[in-house]
Amino acid sequence: MGKLGGGGEQKKGMPLGNHTSQFFANVYLNELDQFVKHTLKAKCHIRYVDDFVILHESKKQLEVWKEQIDKFLREILKLELHKDKSRVLDLERGITFLGFRIFPHYTLLRKGNINRFNNKLKELKILYREDQISREKVVECLEGWLEYSSHADTFKYRKEILRYFNKNFPINDKKQYTYSKRYRNFYRKVHFNKLEFSAQKTLFLLKKGLCIQEVAKERKVNEDTIWSNIENLIEHGQLAIWRVMPKRKIVKIMNKINSPYEELKKIKVRISYKSISYGEIACVRAHLKMKERINN
Repeated sequence: MGKLGGGGEQKKGMPLGNHTSQFFANVYLNELDQFVKHTLKAKCHIRYVDDFVILHESKKQLEVWKEQIDKFLREILKLELHKDKSRVLDLERGITFLGFRIFPHYTLLRKGNINRFNNKLKELKILYREDQISREKVVECLEGWLEYSSHADTFKYRKEILRYFNKNFPINDKKQYTYSKRYRNFYRKVHFNKLEFSAQKTLFLLKKGLCIQEVAKERKVNEDTIWSNIENLIEHGQLAIWRVMPKRKIVKIMNKINSPYEELKKIKVRISYKSISYGEIACVRAHLKMKERINN
């Protein structure tokens, strides 16, 4: 793996992280990609801006390539490899790349990155408590971190972060989030971790276009189980009720529900249509629960 360092005298330019600087970095380093691919003929080459990794079964071959790349960078692109961050490593021991520690069968977040974000979250907590930052700004920051960290094996860690968020960033003015699309989307992500694995399998098959009967047959379970999965998915904002049932049937059921927390039997008594099942009623009720939680 390697990291590039500037050669020669340092000069002022575009700030790091700027989208324009990233674009020009990729244009400039395209010659490096072509050299590695066509001249060295390396089959496994990954680069992100100035970080890159080359994989090969021979340590000796990698050492040779490292010297050739260093020479190419100095003579052609006027750059050099970072002395402390460019070395040949055994993949079994893991490699550090883009903030992750990558092993053959799993990926970890670097502890330094976790500590930096945890400290950032503590700072946001104080700012939010002092009314110096909005909850939606915190959501933006947290949403980006959750998306980034999801590329590693961080399921338990992300659940802990969400619990911390719910506890320490209570909604002060609930009305301001009622019509916020960003907040609604984040709400769905926050509650996605509550979905059991069975429901996620059902969601996958539904997105493939299978009907409820086909999903039940594919998973070798009864239709009541699938309806229960769908109810769970709808309540946690992962599936829209309008994609599962006809609009007229949904409206008929809604007109008979007095409260999202009402018992199914009481609702069923008020519905005279025999074609409407308990599963369908439960799904409409789940939809109303989800809307109430978002709006409140």
